Amino acid sequence: MSAENSDLKPDWSCFDAAWYKKRYAFVPGLLGIHHDGEIFDFYREFGESLGHSPNMFFDEDWYRAVYPDILLLIGSGEFRSGFEHYCATGFRDRNPNCFFDEKFYCQTELCMSCEELAPHGLRNGYDHYLRYGAQEGRDASLFYSIKLFLRENPDFLYDRDKGVFVAFLENFMDPGCIDRRTSPYFDPAWYIRAYPEVSEHMDAWQHPLRHYLINQTPTAFDPNPFFSEKFYARTNPDVETVVHDGYYRNTYEHFVKYGQYEFRRPSPKVDLETYATDPAITDAIGKSRYPSPFAAYAVLYGKLPESENQDRNPELICKRAYRHLAEVRTSAILNTSLDFSCDVPDLSVVMVVHDQFAFTMTVLASLRATYPGAIQLILVDGASTDETTRIEDHVMGIEVLQLPENSGFLIGSNLGLDKVAAPYVLFLNNDVELMPGAIDAALRRLRLEERTGAVGAKLVRTTGVLQEAGSIIWNDGTTSGYLRDASPHLPEANFVRSVDFCSGAFLMLRTEIVKEIGGFDPLFSPAYYEETDLCVQIRERGYDIVYDPDVVILHYEFGSGNQGNIDAVIGRNIGKFFHKNREYVATRYEKTGQNLIRARSSRREQKRVLFIEDYLPQPHIGAGFPRSNDIVHAMVDGLGLHVTVYPIFPPRSAPMERYRDFPDRAEIIWDRGLGELEAFLRARSGYYDVIWIGRIHNAARLRPVINACQPDLTGCRIILDTEAIATLRQHGRMRIMEEADIPAQADMLRHEFHATDFVDRFVAVRKMEADLISSITRQDVFVLGHMKTPRPGGLSFTERRHFLFVGAIQNLESPNWDALAWLNDHVVPYLDNFLPTDIRIRVAGYLGTDIDLSRILTHPRFELLGAVSDLASLYETHRVFIAPSRFAAGIPYKLHEAAAHGLPIVATDLLSEQVGWEAGSDLACVPQTQPMAFAGEMHRIYTDEKSWTRLRRNALHRIFLENRPDDYKNRILEILMPRQKETGNAIVAEPS
Repeated sequence: MSAENSDLKPDWSCFDAAWYKKRYAFVPGLLGIHHDGEIFDFYREFGESLGHSPNMFFDEDWYRAVYPDILLLIGSGEFRSGFEHYCATGFRDRNPNCFFDEKFYCQTELCMSCEELAPHGLRNGYDHYLRYGAQEGRDASLFYSIKLFLRENPDFLYDRDKGVFVAFLENFMDPGCIDRRTSPYFDPAWYIRAYPEVSEHMDAWQHPLRHYLINQTPTAFDPNPFFSEKFYARTNPDVETVVHDGYYRNTYEHFVKYGQYEFRRPSPKVDLETYATDPAITDAIGKSRYPSPFAAYAVLYGKLPESENQDRNPELICKRAYRHLAEVRTSAILNTSLDFSCDVPDLSVVMVVHDQFAFTMTVLASLRATYPGAIQLILVDGASTDETTRIEDHVMGIEVLQLPENSGFLIGSNLGLDKVAAPYVLFLNNDVELMPGAIDAALRRLRLEERTGAVGAKLVRTTGVLQEAGSIIWNDGTTSGYLRDASPHLPEANFVRSVDFCSGAFLMLRTEIVKEIGGFDPLFSPAYYEETDLCVQIRERGYDIVYDPDVVILHYEFGSGNQGNIDAVIGRNIGKFFHKNREYVATRYEKTGQNLIRARSSRREQKRVLFIEDYLPQPHIGAGFPRSNDIVHAMVDGLGLHVTVYPIFPPRSAPMERYRDFPDRAEIIWDRGLGELEAFLRARSGYYDVIWIGRIHNAARLRPVINACQPDLTGCRIILDTEAIATLRQHGRMRIMEEADIPAQADMLRHEFHATDFVDRFVAVRKMEADLISSITRQDVFVLGHMKTPRPGGLSFTERRHFLFVGAIQNLESPNWDALAWLNDHVVPYLDNFLPTDIRIRVAGYLGTDIDLSRILTHPRFELLGAVSDLASLYETHRVFIAPSRFAAGIPYKLHEAAAHGLPIVATDLLSEQVGWEAGSDLACVPQTQPMAFAGEMHRIYTDEKSWTRLRRNALHRIFLENRPDDYKNRILEILMPRQKETGNAIVAEPS
């Protein structure tokens, strides 16, 4: 150590007598020594042992506090002081004060080690910093950034020759300097306010940062208002463990080094991941204005930096456009009249507003346009100063509650609730616009589902992306809007779900329940988390909170509040919500990306089924898809399962609306197919309890995917619903066509089932096929037929006309193609001898793209209807149903469907055998080898009212006995969770 001190070359290893005399001013006066040599001698003889620092660059007290081994080394006599230790060895890897970090500087700023610096005449990174780095504006540590210091403190005066860092070290203990911010990661001004006991003893601590870094209870102090030690430890138990084991001083050290880059949440009110993805943030970090998103958040107090490219920000552009359009709409609306006058309302709407007149008029116009029914409109005005004060001049039938001040959403809503007269109440923001059908859909849900307590909306932001599709409560009390920033057309956003809560921007509830609860809890005043809490209270009373994708709302988002105050309010209310609803919150999922798919539904106990078919099983396609559709309905509507329907071959174009022929609570994945299935299963690892595969040929397609995803399907059962054995159909066709060298049926069966070794359970449509499957697979097989409810049409025999044929034709090998050709060529010519030519045979059904029925239906008696989405009207107006199939497999769904509608059937013996009905009693049937006899039966049933009535009655009775929905539901339940009763090789699932 040298006693020299150069003003031109800062040197941490030199004793600085001038600085020492200022810092320890009592020494010269008390001892009467003034010369630098005498001061140096005093330091060596007494000052070192007293813990004095030798210069401004080294902090002796701090060094001893941070490195506990130093006191032991001094006590043993090995070193006289921490400074001596630092000069000897500590300079290589230890820090001289709270503002410089050797490891950080060498690794982050220089990317050089001490050994690499030595050839340049530099002992360590601190040497480099004092000589060059500070002048270059480099960061000294996480807690000292020259660029930020100058940006935050433009009034700080310093000698340019010495530089900012030296000037700061000379003055950092001055009262005018201690609250100056040196880093984005530590806020000294806030720290002093938050911990007044530190301020009271600042002489001893010298600087807030010194206290924070060397106090003896490091987890008891937060560094800024955006990081909470308690919260971070609670939500990151892995970090709490390593802190307890001594790897980190506190959890903030972990967060600054790692957690912030993993987007771990630093406090309940900071959504770091969302903030980090904002274009203004990425732009600022890209320009090195801030070292990380959290640094920006901490410095800007959660606001976004002013961006040079704000005019290119889509959200900003869209919000600006929406405001302008609201003003344009309002000008037009004021030239018309809005009338909400009514006597007995269907619905009460409560809106709390403060100014934003154009927004208010826009939402009221959309409310009136989308629902013409009786609405009680209650507007609570929180001391507006704009045209809102005269809204009664523009809107008739409105009830206005004038408040003396802007009391906020919660208080205003509760005051409005007191005036509600309708059985349902809608709390509605004024920064929204309702899409057509929104009110009808929400009311319909509440009217039809008696255990639904509240209905929320699909909220779409002004950019056309989702704000949320239902919302999630996590087990730390924080919340997430599901699918934020995703497309509103995404399949995951377009099915009805029970959720934790829905946004108060649009929340329709049963008035009786809300009033029983007492409305929104004033604990959360003025706003935010109040709707979350209310939904929890409703759920705990046994009611559902339902997200309905048919309720579509355009939401400006934060248009009805002051963005600058929102984060602070939310932050306070998270803690209140957590403590009030601790038991409920404890049952929620931990906030992880993998849990998102599970947490989107509030029904944690609900079993989940992935239902895979060739195509989305829409009934109008025919060919076994109506039965698959029935199974989905039974699973969802009857058993309350969550079902995801996934096609091997997805539709070629996106649907313009939600699929209406599926249960609205079924998730219909229309935008992915076989190629995306593996990624889909991996993304939903461990999610499904059952995979239900439709049709045998899909086993070969899916086996590689299922095998590849085994770790993601642990505990998941694979069920193969064979629907129909293709071998029986193909073998029958070969015989009908009199083909040569027909393979043995047993060999064809073995080939058909060769890829089913991964299947846990098989399902057949009838017992005969179940026995065949069992003989090949050596497994028991469940039998599941069709589900139908008798719905006979009201028209009498004489009021009906014509024959009806229904059947899908996918290709030229279809049994229905052959049946129509046989009917045209061999049956209808005989029919001409019995019936007048104006008696038509009308053909309905889905046709493949290459199918042209005019090639085979040459007789004028045929009338082609094509695909018909709803066959009920055809069944109710025709007199006789015909099914002339000569080869087929499974059970003909169309026979059960026709019979359920009270339409008598003429079919071949083959179909009579498949359906298991009595010929001549339940349906008329003829061998498929006798076309003249078939024509005769068509004539007899068409003209003999007595026979027609008998067949109709008996078939309806069969449907009632054999195809009841409750039995069908129970059969599916037995398949999913079997209680087996063996009958031969087939298992008949008994109703419980």
